[in-house]
Amino acid sequence: VLTVLIDPLSREQLRRSLPNTLSLLDELGFVEFERYTVVGNNSGPNQSALYSGLPLLGGRDGISGSTSHGRTSRWLWDRFREEGYATLKGEDICIANSNMVQSMAPNTTHGEQLYRMFCFDFDRPNCLGGRMAAEHLVGYAEQFMQAYGGGDGDGGTDARTPWAAFLSFVDSHEDTSTLVSYLDPLLLAFLQRVPLAETVVVFLADHGLHYGPSYRSGAGLRE
Repeated sequence: VLTVLIDPLSREQLRRSLPNTLSLLDELGFVEFERYTVVGNNSGPNQSALYSGLPLLGGRDGISGSTSHGRTSRWLWDRFREEGYATLKGEDICIANSNMVQSMAPNTTHGEQLYRMFCFDFDRPNCLGGRMAAEHLVGYAEQFMQAYGGGDGDGGTDARTPWAAFLSFVDSHEDTSTLVSYLDPLLLAFLQRVPLAETVVVFLADHGLHYGPSYRSGAGLRE
């Protein structure tokens, strides 16, 4: 299972900024779920609903586990882990700047190893050293998939272990609405290397851009 989340990205911005990725999704026969919308103004309530199936109660900083919803719930990665899946959750950003991501505290088999690396040299544009931060996340995800799901190599000792990866790209979290276009060739190449015949892929966003000059326009408000 592979989840690719762009934070933030509206449908219209997807068409404008990621045309090649969108063309590939269409070519592969991806199903678009229309008439689905946000449950809140930012990532906290939307990702809570996405990854647990229940709305967040208590504000965006209230993601602390099953009790944060006021009802019993479990994160998706916990459910997968209990079923024997290797799990990965990663963001191409320094999560020290995000109370929401920190409060999720995802208990996955992989992903925590990336946290300090992305905080080491983070700046806009979203780069780490001489490469885009998203490139590091994609590279890590590809190693994860190959280790547990086989691929071009021998798959290692855990080749028969099912896996679930939750990847979040936050390169569009800036008010010029231009940097996300740099993800287009990267995501296109990445999706072409995913073993699609045996992988469920979910490509989505948690909300549209909710600040900056474009947000103040009529079109920006709709997105």
